Amino acid sequence: MRGLLRLVVVLAVLVGLAAAGVAYAGVIQVPVLSAAFGMDKPLDLGAMKPDPAGYAAFQKKHGLKHTSPDANYTLSSLHQFSGSYALDEFIPESIIMATRTISGYSATIHDVQVKFHAGSATVSAFLDAGPFGYPVSGPVKADFKIAVLGPKAVKVTLDAVEFGRVGIPGELLTKAEDALSGYLATRLVGIDGLNIEKLELREGGVYFKGTLPNTFGSDLPKPGQLP
Repeated sequence: MRGLLRLVVVLAVLVGLAAAGVAYAGVIQVPVLSAAFGMDKPLDLGAMKPDPAGYAAFQKKHGLKHTSPDANYTLSSLHQFSGSYALDEFIPESIIMATRTISGYSATIHDVQVKFHAGSATVSAFLDAGPFGYPVSGPVKADFKIAVLGPKAVKVTLDAVEFGRVGIPGELLTKAEDALSGYLATRLVGIDGLNIEKLELREGGVYFKGTLPNTFGSDLPKPGQLP
């Protein structure tokens, strides 16, 4: 589950980076003022609270193993996947929010929330694009859909992306979707043990049928490193 679900959130991060070069308005942190205007933290989506006990039970049920220190698992880290287990069930939003990768902290991306609806999802986070060469930081939010194209292939459709108070225009969304397609085409193929039969965004979580890796290693994040 981790290998695929972290990609759902990484989508918003990559879109934010694609837009950062032109989205300066409202995305530069100014002491006191940013906090006063509510721009020092991501939008609260009203997502379910993380359920660590539920995730621990899920981990035990499916024999998931983590081979690196907890601090290594963040959305800015490079992960290693191995092994495989079959999964055919609905994973609640609260369990997804409790995974090490999504709840983990890195200076580049943190305070992540994911809200799932029937057929779509919204993700928000705080993004600091400085390590990637853009002197901007602030809240990012993205609305998107996912369609399965094959055992290791998905298509992401971006409905809307905001960086700070700036809505990203359609032409940039198209470029971001193209960039995501290229990223996913190589990233998913490299995940050992992944086989997607069904992946459906539902109200309050994700339904997945197929196989996923059951052993996860992770390196500490490095500045300017894409996951």
